[in-house]
Amino acid sequence: MMNNKNIVRLTLSALLCGGAQCVLAADDAGWYVGAGGGRGELKRPGSFGQVETGILAQTRGVISTTMIDSHETAWKIFGGYQFNDNFAVEAAYHDLGSFKGVTTITAPAASVAPGKWDATAGSLAAVGMYPLVKGLSLMGKAGLAVTDLKVSVPGALYSPSVTRVQPLLGVGLKYEFNKTFGVRAEFERFNNVGDGSDTGQSPIHFWSLGAQVRF
Repeated sequence: MMNNKNIVRLTLSALLCGGAQCVLAADDAGWYVGAGGGRGELKRPGSFGQVETGILAQTRGVISTTMIDSHETAWKIFGGYQFNDNFAVEAAYHDLGSFKGVTTITAPAASVAPGKWDATAGSLAAVGMYPLVKGLSLMGKAGLAVTDLKVSVPGALYSPSVTRVQPLLGVGLKYEFNKTFGVRAEFERFNNVGDGSDTGQSPIHFWSLGAQVRF
């Protein structure tokens, strides 16, 4: 006889998936959580520096130049529901990197101001999986991300913050050692983080290795 746990799993899969295929695959369904770390790549760091230079010149009469690192350590935590071998829905929190910069002020007085450009995001995405060989699947991801960019350059009295909603796309590989534990290698693109008039704007690419546990 089917126990209560399996009845709940079958019912949830049927309601959310909306098809007989999902019901038949309910034995492979389950919630999962995981975490990953890697590198965030700022594709247009010059945009951030140019906007800051322009704002400081217009509002404070400060003449300056800014150089920003193009890559930093990044990480994420995620969780979702896998309906079958081919489809899951996943939510995640991403720390995309704390990009370090240096603002060199030449007028009205020479000085140097270190700064940080902190990028984070929360996302919700559909994840498609295509089994290649036993345990190994190709992954594709599409969804929406709420990105937040906070800038802090204390010496220049410059600290804007911009939040925006934008598409999230990703691709990767997942290897499952068994039904409980797996590892993932992923690439995710956050299309335009920041704002062209307040902070500067740039895509951020996130390369990560991670692990997940299904239950």
